[in-house]
Amino acid sequence: MTVRGPTLCLGGSTSGPRTIPAWREAVAPFWDVEIRKEDTQDFRGRSDVYHLGNAIVGLTAASGLRNERSRGLVARMGVDHVAAQIRIEGRALLRAAGCETPMEPGDVALLDLAQPLSLDSTDYRAVTVIIPRRLFPEGGARLDEAHGVVLRGAEPFGRLVGDHLRAFGETIPRLAPAEARAAAQATALLLSAAGAASGAGRPARCSQRAPVFLAIRSHIDAEIGSADLSVDRICHRFGVSRSGLYRLFAPLGGVAEYIRRRRLARAYRELAEGGGQGARVSEIAYRFGYGSPASFATAFRMEFGMSPAEVKAGARADVAPAGRPVQPEPPAGGWDAFYDWVLMLDA
Repeated sequence: MTVRGPTLCLGGSTSGPRTIPAWREAVAPFWDVEIRKEDTQDFRGRSDVYHLGNAIVGLTAASGLRNERSRGLVARMGVDHVAAQIRIEGRALLRAAGCETPMEPGDVALLDLAQPLSLDSTDYRAVTVIIPRRLFPEGGARLDEAHGVVLRGAEPFGRLVGDHLRAFGETIPRLAPAEARAAAQATALLLSAAGAASGAGRPARCSQRAPVFLAIRSHIDAEIGSADLSVDRICHRFGVSRSGLYRLFAPLGGVAEYIRRRRLARAYRELAEGGGQGARVSEIAYRFGYGSPASFATAFRMEFGMSPAEVKAGARADVAPAGRPVQPEPPAGGWDAFYDWVLMLDA
């Protein structure tokens, strides 16, 4: 399955200010967009998107802007995919995993869309490939630690990865569906190797930890609403020590921090999807292990910069509810359904 579209093309000059909301709305599943006030009159942008069934490829050119994935956006959209972006033209400053890394033309960024990041860009042209985590070897465990790594186009391996992504973007309009899916699978293998080769992934350690690490992550996600979920119970269930469990989750801040953030992210989604209906804030607080609504509200605001009540009151009516049946084919030609495209990626 390869579906062309949607395509968004925005001109500049006098129509500039009216194009900014259209661009923000189009990329809303992935980015909060900021554009300098003095640049709005001449903002230009074009994005062509292809859905391959097991990946999404975007060919984008735009004026200078800032793209950000805040913790709130990560929680609200629930996208757990991996992305790689090559800068064909233009420079950027990538902020991810506590580091600031400049990007030059030809550089490739590895991005975990389940983690926050931001990109400050000059006028640019780029190819972005988005792949579901389960398409990667070991469920993408290597790429958890490679989030924010930039492969330099001036270096041999970075050039190899960049040439692949560049060729993928150039040929995608002409690939048959089976060819496109095969290309996405090959890209996942290459990016997984890139995560290890970058040095951030420490491949020997990852290959040893991956099966139990992924099993524990799956268990945590399945039991995230259970009051019985605890470090001690996880250690007992999987036969690991507390120190060993911490080492497994050290790249994510430790297992307790991982559970805390997953609980807050789940609470955010329940509040947002329920809108003005559904469970009360106090019920959600107790459900996710907080002793009082006040302590829940404090932790929630520190994580997302807003209160649970604000999220509940301002929830968008069009957020996709959990359990909504998946359509057999992605909708073609419209940015209104782009979020559906993202959710419908398969391995």
